[in-house]
Amino acid sequence: MKHTRYLLLTCLLLSACGKSFLDISPEQFQKEGNYFKTADQFVQALNGAYAPLQGLYTGSHWVMAEMRSDNTSYQKNTGDASGFAREELDEFREQDDNSFVYAYFNYSYNGIARCNTVLDHLSGANIDATIKTQITGQASFLRAFYYFNLVRAFGDIPLVTHEVTSTNDAFNVAERKPAADIYTQIIADAQTAIANLPDAWTNAKDKGRAVKASAQTLLAEVYLTQKQYNNAVPLLRAVMQSPNGYTLLPDYASLYTLANKNSVESIFEIQYMEGSSNEFSDFMYQFAPYNAGSSITGFGLYTGSGSGWNIPTQDMLDAYEAGDKRKDASISLSFTDPNTSKIVPYVIKYKTPHAIRYQTASNFPVYRFADVLLMLAECLNEAGFAANGEAYTLLNQVRQRAGLLPKTSGNANPALNVSSQEAFRQAVWQERRVELAFEDHRWFDLLRTGQGTTVMQAHAAREKSLKAYLVPAAYTSIKLIYQYPRREVQLMD
Repeated sequence: MKHTRYLLLTCLLLSACGKSFLDISPEQFQKEGNYFKTADQFVQALNGAYAPLQGLYTGSHWVMAEMRSDNTSYQKNTGDASGFAREELDEFREQDDNSFVYAYFNYSYNGIARCNTVLDHLSGANIDATIKTQITGQASFLRAFYYFNLVRAFGDIPLVTHEVTSTNDAFNVAERKPAADIYTQIIADAQTAIANLPDAWTNAKDKGRAVKASAQTLLAEVYLTQKQYNNAVPLLRAVMQSPNGYTLLPDYASLYTLANKNSVESIFEIQYMEGSSNEFSDFMYQFAPYNAGSSITGFGLYTGSGSGWNIPTQDMLDAYEAGDKRKDASISLSFTDPNTSKIVPYVIKYKTPHAIRYQTASNFPVYRFADVLLMLAECLNEAGFAANGEAYTLLNQVRQRAGLLPKTSGNANPALNVSSQEAFRQAVWQERRVELAFEDHRWFDLLRTGQGTTVMQAHAAREKSLKAYLVPAAYTSIKLIYQYPRREVQLMD
């Protein structure tokens, strides 16, 4: 049971008391005995519960949720051996001591520990009732979100729902619980969040915090993952009818500009800002081709293992239909590798102007309105196929913005003819792939639709035939969940 030592340390890490993630104004650290007395202190601690999201998304999340899939890989033959942990994850040959898997686990449980501390202290706090309600909603949403990521990645995991303050407490939470128990807690937390979160925040400084629609979308995705389609439908309809007036932006490419951070299409996104506060993102540097140079980064030659990751596969390039505006808005083919004379495609969704090298202010989208439309289309089709019904309207709303013709039942064009439940199912899954490309949905979509093994085996075969990437033999053994971190196993002995 030595495992409890790590959980105790993790769950006691409330380095959250300084403002971060949303509001980074300097604050003096205060001792726990004097803390959790005022509304401001609770808000500061809550900000700390948001903070691990930044490290999770710039660090491990895109490796484990996007590069793991058939959408992206890494730039081969760079001569750099320092990125093996990411390469192993891409090729299903990681070991249980993989540093990115461990970081994913660590960031997530840090976030959960901070949520637990806030919620436990909040129950008896003498603060304004409205603020207490808002904090309850946000902490519950965040805990559900962290657990949803964890359970999809690892399956059975420890379930910790209260602050750990002693070794005895740690012993009680050390053992892994069945995934079904984790999902029960996720659903309960998401329902609490829906009941307590506001529709919108009136103060500009609160922009980026979770709102009611964030929790509704999260819970809908949970139900979709569990194939409880009828439970997901009313939640998705509620988002569509939200007083926030969510809608698709007219131009897909504009979604990723700095001017449209937290736009009318955004339901929840990870917040970043440029500057010395350590709140910045660096996606464009990691996703730039290896040794791409100033033409891409704007700051001279960029070398090393920090670049050449999350590179779109040929499989991904071929997934776009002719004339799909999303392709040019998402991927550039402007770089030719001087070592191989081959074009290296790279993701440009997060390529934004910035004044400080390696520091960008690009947010990362988690839930967008387009995602809601496609989830609802999928749920309606699974609940009962209706040729040219509402599900088609939702699907084609997303396609229209992309500059594509609608898909209909009985269409004279075979490429646009979708005339059965199975055909629609495949159409909406395909639309999710290109609409949400490089936004960390693909791997989890493959898992929940039962396509993980078949799609990845077919992808490996295609990549080998194209000789676009070197795919090792181990790639045919597809791991659908990540190995539980070795450190956690050793601490249990």
